[in-house]
Order: sequence, then structure tokens, then C-alpha cells
Amino acid sequence: MMNSIIWNARGINNKDTRYHLSFLVSKYNTMILNISEPKVNSRKIKNLIKKLGFNNLFYDHEVNNHIVVMWKMDVDLSIVYCDDQMATFKGNHSRFGQEFYLSIIYALCSKHARRRIWEGLLDLSNQIKVPWIVGGDFNVISNWNEKIGGRLVDDGSMKEFNCFIIQSGLIDISLNTYAFSWTNNHQGSSRIYKKLDRVFINSEAMVKMHGIKSDYLPRVQSDHMPMLISFGNSDYKAGPFKFLKMWTDHEDFLQFVEDCWQVPSHSNGLLNLHNEAETFE
Repeated sequence: MMNSIIWNARGINNKDTRYHLSFLVSKYNTMILNISEPKVNSRKIKNLIKKLGFNNLFYDHEVNNHIVVMWKMDVDLSIVYCDDQMATFKGNHSRFGQEFYLSIIYALCSKHARRRIWEGLLDLSNQIKVPWIVGGDFNVISNWNEKIGGRLVDDGSMKEFNCFIIQSGLIDISLNTYAFSWTNNHQGSSRIYKKLDRVFINSEAMVKMHGIKSDYLPRVQSDHMPMLISFGNSDYKAGPFKFLKMWTDHEDFLQFVEDCWQVPSHSNGLLNLHNEAETFE
């Protein structure tokens, strides 16, 4: 199993945050760790990498001082692109022998600035023909069900985000987890929750990264939840979809099928059919 963690920690100068990072790395045997918004200098980041047991570090404070990526010796990562909102790596894992790409997102608040992310990822989607993972803080929701509290005001960001998802063909593997990954930490009626952090994969990752999944971890210190990405379960075996005729005799059968079919999917073609069939199981 290869585990990676993506977390907008909102600063790692706090000793409790550093302790929690150490706990996460140890508990989940983390091979790749992304920390967004470290809010410390390069020297402190280099000290942290040693304490957490990582061997390699990417941090380009001149281009993007919001994204830090650490990885262990079993993983080979090389940066292929970096700007102020995104860092993309080409990777390989010595155990699984699987080439892959990893894009870490730290989106700005401006809709106009986020357009550069969508354009950049769409360009990459036309070039990458191997498994690709895209995860991080996208700073936008895809529908109103991903927000609790506050005003329902949209400047067109949701439409642009959903258009990007459809055009890219990427699959949101955090769709089945109804977690609101961010909160403003206010009290009472002024408290707001949103799903700003998520993980996408391409169709090649779904096929070749057996058992790949994304889970939200408990919110600690930061206003964002960490995300755990796992794949490579050696016990995983893809089984066929089976249909038993006796199911049709159940009084709730048609309603159940209709409800499952209404679950949103941003995939296309046979991949979309595969995702919809999985909801029946």
C-alpha cells in the first residue's frame, strides 16, 4: 500500500501542528506528504523533513511559497511544472513499478486566478497518458450541497469548475465522502462549512492503481481536513458486476435503481457506466 497525505495545514510553526504531522506520517506510513501554507522559512522546513523521516523535499519559495512536498526514498519524484497555484510531479514507486503524475493544487480566492489552474490542468490532461492524481485545496465548491451556512452567492465559479471537470475527464474520488473539508471556525449561526479540498484521478489511475481511494482525516489545528490517498493493495482483486433477477421482485427495486442513477458522476462513456454500477453494490 502506498499512502500520501495532502493537507492545507495553515502554518507549521505551531508545535501541536508539527506533532500532528508526525502522528499522521507514522500512523499511515506516509510515502508522500504535501503541506500547503507552511508559513515558515526554508530552514525550518528542512529541519522538519528530517524530524518526519523524509529523504527528499520540493519547496520553491520564489515561485510558490504555499506548496511543500516531501517524499521517502521508495518514491522517485521530479518536478515538471510549477506556478503560484500548482506543482506537478512525475513519479515512480520502486515497489509497484508504476509511473504516475501528481499535481498538488493551492487555488487562490479569485475566480480569474483559478482559471489559470483549469487551463493548465486541461493542457496536462491532453498530454498525460499514465495514472494521474490531482489533489489539494481548490477553493471552490461544485454545488450548493457542498456548503453549509453563509449566503448562497456564486459569481460563476461553480459553473467554471464543473465545466473544467467535464472537459478534463477527471474523476472525483472524494465524491462518495460527504465531508465538509473546511470551516471558518466561527461560532453559532455565522459558522460556515465547505468542501474545498478534494482528489481527482484520470481513467488510467482508476484502471492501474488498484484500490485507489481518498479519505478525509479529522480536522486538527488547521481549518482544513487532511486528505489520505491510498493505492496498491496487494489483496485487491477486481470482481465482475453481478445482477440477480430476484432483486426485481423487491417492492423498492425501481426506486433504489433510480436513486443510485441520480448520484452525480463527472465521467464519460463506459467509465461513467462503471461508476454508476458501483453505486448499486
